[in-house]
Parts: sequence; structure tokens; C-alpha cells
Amino acid sequence: MTAGTELVRRPDADTVTVVELDGACGLSRERIGGKAWSIDHMRALGLPVPPAFVITTDGWADYTRRGVIAEEIWAQVRDGIAMIERGTGRRFGSAERPLLVSVRSGAAISMPGMMDTVLNLGMTDAVQQALAAETRNPAYAQDTRQRFVHQYRETVLGDPSGEVPADPWEQLRGAVEAVFRSWDSARAKTYRANRGVADTLGTAVTVQAMVFGNLDESSGTGVLFTRNPNTGDGPVYGEWLVGGQGEDVVSGRLTPRPLDELAATQPAVHERLIAAVQLLERDGRDIQDVEFTVESGTLWLLQSRAAKRSARAAVRSAVAMVAEGLISTDEALDRVTAEQVREVLRPASGDSAGQLPLARGESACPGLASGVVVTDPDEAEARAEAGEDVVLVRPTTSPDDLHGMIAARAVVTELGGTTSHAALVSRELGRPCVVGCGPGVVDALVGRTVTVDGGAGLVLSGEVVGKPVEQAVLDDVAQLAQWAGVDGAGLAERLEARTPVGSESAVAEPEDTEQEEVSMHAPVTELAVLRLVGIKGRVNADNLAASLFAETAEIASCCEHLVTAGYCVTSPAGFRITPEGRPRLEQLLTEERATVDAAAMTAAYDEFCVYNADLKVIITDWQMKDAATVNDHADAEYDASVLARLGDTHQRLRPLIGRLGGLAPRLSRYLDRLDRAVERIGEGDHTYVARPIMDSYHTVWFELHEDLIGLCGLTRAEEAAAGRAH
Repeated sequence: MTAGTELVRRPDADTVTVVELDGACGLSRERIGGKAWSIDHMRALGLPVPPAFVITTDGWADYTRRGVIAEEIWAQVRDGIAMIERGTGRRFGSAERPLLVSVRSGAAISMPGMMDTVLNLGMTDAVQQALAAETRNPAYAQDTRQRFVHQYRETVLGDPSGEVPADPWEQLRGAVEAVFRSWDSARAKTYRANRGVADTLGTAVTVQAMVFGNLDESSGTGVLFTRNPNTGDGPVYGEWLVGGQGEDVVSGRLTPRPLDELAATQPAVHERLIAAVQLLERDGRDIQDVEFTVESGTLWLLQSRAAKRSARAAVRSAVAMVAEGLISTDEALDRVTAEQVREVLRPASGDSAGQLPLARGESACPGLASGVVVTDPDEAEARAEAGEDVVLVRPTTSPDDLHGMIAARAVVTELGGTTSHAALVSRELGRPCVVGCGPGVVDALVGRTVTVDGGAGLVLSGEVVGKPVEQAVLDDVAQLAQWAGVDGAGLAERLEARTPVGSESAVAEPEDTEQEEVSMHAPVTELAVLRLVGIKGRVNADNLAASLFAETAEIASCCEHLVTAGYCVTSPAGFRITPEGRPRLEQLLTEERATVDAAAMTAAYDEFCVYNADLKVIITDWQMKDAATVNDHADAEYDASVLARLGDTHQRLRPLIGRLGGLAPRLSRYLDRLDRAVERIGEGDHTYVARPIMDSYHTVWFELHEDLIGLCGLTRAEEAAAGRAH
């Protein structure tokens, strides 16, 4: 291939609809999407990239209005194909040196996995025969034809046996329209609703000349990271698949080979590849994830983007890039999350060889911690405040136990599984947790010093020393902490409070933003405040006001009354209910229950429990990639799919929560709280998914569960025994 020339017609930037990606496009990511922007940027750097053009989001907007591709835009698309023909020396739809193209989506914002792609487009009977004759490789031509037909039927026709058009131009029109339509697919709409992305942004479409990793033994495709995405260390890390196309590597259907094999078989290609990706990393100042294809010994780059990475890689690369002069210390701190710091500092499992465990259950949160077993959350908090290491062991946990779980070094339960309250909350707190150890464990362990091995699902006798965290990890964390102006122990908390430099969140909202909504809600009652204090364990007036959509002064006055009456006490962590306050709370709940339609509330609770099972799985998937792998939130596509499920579940349950407010007016605020959590998640604040100490979705959901149990005249112990309230 040779470099492409400009389109026959290239309108001014303000009116452009179809534009060549020649390194001088000049349009923003918002207009052309990340895929096209990457192609154009790599060509500007002088790297080998197949010729391409893009239909901007203006083309999508026009298609959406008309329902068809306008003829003037289609004429520009034809000009774009002519440009690719000139750049490759091939002809689209021709029986001599035929050109095939890819058609890919390119949203104005990143929507991983949400929209569509078609490869090898332009294939016909005559084209297949021409490719077979040209390459003397009928198997390659047949393989390419089969790939195209399968993908076109799946993506464009939605029919595994549908009739693929024989006219390449009709194929192209169908593929472009399919990509435009995919913007309004159910999965894309759910994603946008969850992320708070406007439906009006639209998608661009990138059309690019195909290069073929399936052509011969000197061809293949691969994915390369400029540093190891698991460790953050160099040199480059990648995989290579001889005879494949791009989707073969990312789909997991085939097993790629180490990149070293490319170095051994085609050293010149490997050398050019390494030089190219090193340039991309220096230019992007971040670990790059690069897709490439080798066609008969010729290297082509297809895309480069910031790489997903493990917690260890995030920490290591941030520190290393400062040392290399690629980024500033502020940028390094922006690139590392509090959870990533906690993850790299968690000890490995201890050596339990020759020791029989005291209890065995399911691993709910990995890590190793020792302490004296206590069974009461208040005792756990008091002893922890006195400087003692404690392990909280309960039959099952509830929001009432949160303060004890925060104070404990680890959590163990008799009942429940990996989607239980104990499991979900422990993962968010970073506490080693073993669940489902069986009846009798509380009585057997109380008062003993034990070690909880959360990764292995074991409770061991005495203190078992874990394998120390590698010194290199400690050194990197210490360096980040120094830049943040804290010691290593305070780094995670500092990162949570830190506003990234240049982020939109750096613009503070007026302090009374939420207070403007107060007039929409009825005054709070003693029951509402006392119940929320009881559920949360420890809470200050500001947080109570936010949860109840009330003025802080009103809440403070109510809490002062509760303290004077002896129902609450104050502590540095906020208000907590007293032993005398619990009978008062039960009295108020009994009075409330007498005003509720019992049959209707029970029916509503049964319906809630169906959603409850779904939600616990969603939160578990948010926290864990699988039973043994903590989700480090480096995989944006995975996280997006989980958040889309959460958004979909929330939309389906909103009518139910609205009905609950009609049955018991105090419950009406739950819908506001859950809606607010979804809104915050959509704005990008993912702490609102499951953070225990704030009004996250998970926290509010569990509090609602507690209220429904009480209003139905049930107890958590009864519901836990029935498998509905672990």
C-alpha cells in the first residue's frame, strides 16, 4: 500500500461529513470517535497505518433525522472509497486486485463493546476467485469469505442464514446503516442511561482498507502492551497469532503465542514494531495497548489506546514514568486509585502447611488478618478503638453491623455465600472475609485468637504470618505517598479525597445544591432519624440530612432530642443508638407496622427479594472478576457491562419502590436515594456503586431490605435461615 491522497471533495471543518484520516484531519474525538482519532494520530506520527476515512457524528445525526443516508453524504463516501483505492492500488468490487474494507463504529465517547463492526466487506464470488488467483491461496480466500458472511449476517442482517447482498456498494451501505443503528441498540441505551451520556451525541463510522493476517505463514495479528499490564514493568508484553485476524486474538477462541516468536521468525518486523510502540508510548505518555497486523512480512498498526492494567501495574508504571520524565508527580497520583493501593498492599496467604483449619468456608474477600474473635459489633468497635486487633464473627451480617465490620480486621460468618451482605461489604472495606462456615462457628471461635485467610477461605488458629509484600511494591507506594504528602498508611485515604488535576469534578458545586430539594419532602420524623441511626450504626448529622433530604439544622435538633432522651449518644464518628434507644425504636416500628397493609407489604417484599437476588450478583460481579480475582477496575469494558446491568435492574425496580412509598410513606425517600446513586454513577463516581460508608446504591438497597423485613414483622435471623437475608 501507499499513502492515500485527499478526498476529491473535502469540505471545511465546520461542515465536514466525510473526511480522510491522513494525519491532518484536525477534527476532535467528539466528531470522529476514538478509533478514527487514533488512526489519524498514528498517521501523523508517520507510522504504517492502512488508509481510512471517517463519516463524522454529523452523518449519524443526518441519518437519524432522515432514516436513510443522504445522497450528498453517500457521494462523499464514494469519494472516500476512491481515496482508499488510490492509496492501495486496489479497486472496490473489482475482479482484479480487489479492495476489501472494514467498517467500525466510533462513538463520540468511549462505549466499549456496545456497537458494531464488519470486517472483509466487499467480498463477492468474483472477488473470492480473484483473491485466490492473486495469492495462489484458495484457503485464504475461502476463510476470508466465510468470516465476512458470518459477521455480516450477525451484525447487519441479524439473521444467521440471511442473504448477503452481492453488490459491494449495497454491502457497504448496509454496514454503515447498521453501525448508525447500533447507537440506539438496547445495550447502548442502557449503557448511556447508566453513565449519564446524552443520546444526542451519536457515533461516527470508520472505513479502512483491510490488511490480512490470515494470508500466509508470514502473516498474523497481535496485541501488544508497551509495558506488562500485570506488573507495569518493561519490556513490551504481547501475543501473536499466525494466520489470524484481529477478532481471533481478542475473542479468546484461539490461543496466541508469545511475541518472542515473532522476533524469532521475523526479526525485522519485530524491530519495526517495537520502535513504533515505543514512539506511541512516549507520545501518549501512558502504557499503550496496540493492535497490529503483519501481512506477508509487512507491518501495519490498526489502533493504539491507553491500556487497561492491574493494580500493581498502575502503581509501578505511574512511579516509573515520573522517573523517566514522561509524566509529572500530579499525573502519577491521578492515575492510581485508592483501591489499587489497598490491593497491592494486601498480604498473600500465610503458610498453613500441617495446620488443620478451625473453620472452612467460601472465600469472599482475599487477604490475611489476625485478631481476637468477637461476636458483637459494638464490642468490636470498642476493643478496636482501644487498640486491639479483632475479628468479627457472626451468624450473618446486616447494615446494623457496619460499624463493627469497619473496626474489625476480618469478618467471618456461619451463613451466606459470595453475594451475601458480609461478602459485599467486606470487599468494599478491604477486609479479609470468609462466609458460609456452617452452624456453630460463632460459639466455637469466640474469644480465640485466629487468622482469617480470605483468599483460601480458611480460619486458622493463632497468628499466621503472611508472606511479606514485595519490597519493590512498598518502595513504589512510599514514593507515591511522598508525592501526596502523607505516609504509606494514609495514601489510599488521600487518593480518595483527591480531585484529579484538570478533571471536571474540580469545579465545586454550590454547597446547597441538594438542600434546594428540601421543600419537596415532608419533615422528618423521630422514627426516620432513629431508624437510620440504628441501621447505619454510626452517622453524623450532615450524612443523615443528605440521606433524608433534610436541612442539617433540622436533623441536628432531632438528634439532640434523641440524645437528651437517652436514645442516642454522640461519638467522634457521629451519633449511635443506645441500648435504651433500641426498645424505643422497636416501639415506633411496631406503631408504624400497624398502619401498613400487611398483605400488600408482604407481596411487595416477595417481589423485592427477586430483584435482591439479581442485585447481589451484580454487586459481586462489580467487586470480583471471578471467584479468585478481585476486580481492579482496569477493564473498562467489563465494568461498563456490569454497570449497564445495574442500570437496567434499577429501571425495572423503580415502579416497585414507588409503590413501597405508598404503603409506608417513610420509604418514599428510598427511591430518591437510589436515583441519586445511579446519577452519581452515571457521572463517573463509581464509589456510589457499593461504598459502605456513604449512600451508595448497595448501602441504600440493604437499608431498604432491613426496613422491609421489619415492616413485614420478620427478623433478619428468620430471613437468613430462609436464605433471603444473608
